[in-house]
Amino acid sequence: MKRPKIVIGIFITLILVVLTIVLLACTVFVVRDITVVKAVSSRLLDEDVIVASSKLKKGTSIISLDKQEIKEEIERANPYVEVVAISREFPNEVIIEVTVRTAVMLVPSEDASTFALLDDDMKVLDVFPQSETDYHMPIVNDLTFVVPEQGAQSLVGSHITFADATRGALLSDILSAAGDPSIKLSGNSFRAFFKEISFTSGTRILLKTQKGVSFVLDTSLESDLFSQLYMCLNVFSLSSTNVDRSKGYILYEKKGMTAAYNWVESLD
Repeated sequence: MKRPKIVIGIFITLILVVLTIVLLACTVFVVRDITVVKAVSSRLLDEDVIVASSKLKKGTSIISLDKQEIKEEIERANPYVEVVAISREFPNEVIIEVTVRTAVMLVPSEDASTFALLDDDMKVLDVFPQSETDYHMPIVNDLTFVVPEQGAQSLVGSHITFADATRGALLSDILSAAGDPSIKLSGNSFRAFFKEISFTSGTRILLKTQKGVSFVLDTSLESDLFSQLYMCLNVFSLSSTNVDRSKGYILYEKKGMTAAYNWVESLD
């Protein structure tokens, strides 16, 4: 007779514990303060706008809030804003850490009427008619993006879809390689260093610098794009000051038994 009473007692205790947790979640652990922490000072990081676009309401449970959903809401409404982290400070505060996305390149649409402005995560920050495009930005040649039925403007705030997925993946790999700590050419540095990225009909990708010389990456080589970019930069930075940096190509060459990265005047 005692066992059923013990079981019932445990069951009632569990119910009370659950009810207590639910009560605390609904009355004590609720959102009362939303703090926006900015990594940089920028007019693009407007605290009131960020909080409003998060759709996070005061009085909602701080325990059950969906951080990924909040991040997506903010970034969809504010293309230039990157949500770095969202954290809970119990019992009542939500902290949203943000920074500004940096535009790094322009990619044309399939009909060449529009350019999409991308950051290094392939997110569309803005779109422009070709006639209104500021060309003080690296341009991608021989790779276009797909314009949805809703129009190019509907892409703003989302990740781009390329007409050639393979080349799109290669472009993403180049940006990832450039952003590696050992290369340090992400964001503004990438934009200041490169002028054009051109895909060829073969396996080569040409990265033309602002100086004029082009780095030649080749997908047929055994080494990955990071290693190739790293070696091209080494040749560029270590070459004699007598070298004319306004022209030529830096590429991997194999002649007979020797192979090295060289600075050449023209491509074969």
